[in-house]
Amino acid sequence: MTTPVLLVGAGPIGLTLAAMLRQRDIEVLVLEAHPGLSRHPKARGISARSMEAFRALGVEERIREVALPASHIRFFRGDTLADLHAEVSAAPATHESGNTSSPGVLCSQDVLEPVLLEHAKSLGAQVLFGHRVTAVQQTETGVSVTAQVAGETKHFEAAYVIGCDGARSTVREAAGIGLEGEQGLARFLSIRLIADLRETVRGRESTSYFLAGGKGGFLAVDNATRWIYQYPIAAHTDSDTLRADNDRLVELVRAAAGVSELEVTVLDTMTWRMDACLATTFRNGRLLLAGDAAHQTPPTGGHGMNVGIGDAETLAWRLAAVLGGSAPAATLDRYTAERRPVAETIIAVSSGNAGSNYAIDDEMLLATHYGAAEPVALGPYEPSGEPGRRMPHVAIEGDPAVVSSLDLVAVHHLPTLVSEYHDRQYAAAAAGLGIPYAVLNDGGRRERDPGGFRAKTGLVLGGALLVRPDGHIAERLASADALASAFERLMGAP
Repeated sequence: MTTPVLLVGAGPIGLTLAAMLRQRDIEVLVLEAHPGLSRHPKARGISARSMEAFRALGVEERIREVALPASHIRFFRGDTLADLHAEVSAAPATHESGNTSSPGVLCSQDVLEPVLLEHAKSLGAQVLFGHRVTAVQQTETGVSVTAQVAGETKHFEAAYVIGCDGARSTVREAAGIGLEGEQGLARFLSIRLIADLRETVRGRESTSYFLAGGKGGFLAVDNATRWIYQYPIAAHTDSDTLRADNDRLVELVRAAAGVSELEVTVLDTMTWRMDACLATTFRNGRLLLAGDAAHQTPPTGGHGMNVGIGDAETLAWRLAAVLGGSAPAATLDRYTAERRPVAETIIAVSSGNAGSNYAIDDEMLLATHYGAAEPVALGPYEPSGEPGRRMPHVAIEGDPAVVSSLDLVAVHHLPTLVSEYHDRQYAAAAAGLGIPYAVLNDGGRRERDPGGFRAKTGLVLGGALLVRPDGHIAERLASADALASAFERLMGAP
């Protein structure tokens, strides 16, 4: 039996994509080399745009439950954690900006992944751990995948294979896709530890703690007893010897914390390399890439995982359209055309941050603009109704299931026609194409600020938007007569 979609890798991107495909009734098999989920926090920042995607997926509230408080999303800069003269930045103002109903959170990967796994499996995704993919081969009709499982060889067949398998992607290698950019910008030893530092940071709780003097910094897991200490590894240092020396590791943590008698339990360690690389394409036939397999972003900006979640969101609806027969396979070529420029921009921004004092920009990816010369409109976020931009958020009242204009699209998982008020011609045109028609002000449902949607989108009175399933605007319409051709362009080949 051939699985429609086989995903390699059960990290945040693979699990997110699996759940998004199952939302659209696409059968999914996920193969993960490791015996279980990551125990290491790794990626932690989830931006507003990603939380909007998780809202559409139905897991926003569960993620907020396991995330750090919003007041902790700020930066600490000092000599040690105990430095009373340290500077602490302000928390981002996303909660008050009115630009989204889903502000970002700080949620480490080791607590995020169980939420995503549980949800993906509840939707019917099959996830197999301990399956290390060793070979991927395209055939005339699909893809053949070989995996090693406890010394045995297993074979799988799929219509499409998506590599969500990280920087050393087996799928990318099998697809013959190269990487561009820089590797080895820096090396770090990541120490996962238990130490009670509540009193040391009380009142100054932060997301990241940057320390002077080449000491690296701490990453908060719970801002109490669970921490990650990131120690920069000098070129001449034998990292394996260092990792094996528990006393030395404890010394490093105590010195960085500024607490000489601190009780430290080292749980485990890992080394990692800071890269800034981009795949030359995200697709070769039936093989596609997402997340770190497609782009490796320096963590100085917190958007590496977020760009991958955007990959999943875009890829899910396009794959579903192709597999469902409503779009040709060639429409998948647009995936690279849209997502690669976004990744390239974020890599450049993050690489620049590596040498400067940067601030959290929770709203940066709200300004993603497909097809534009500037793939991400940098600077303070400004809502827009231009094609390629994410449809602006406006608050909705009177309907407990809809609190944002974005909810009107998210609920359908299909291209959706959106207008300010009900119009019989729009309704008939949408019905003729078999797509949803969503009205902001309809019955008891209304905009909290009347006219806000028109002001943010620049629509004329009586205008409408054809919105993609990922919330981005496909086209602006002045009348219902233009819908059929706009829909054909959206779903057609490049």
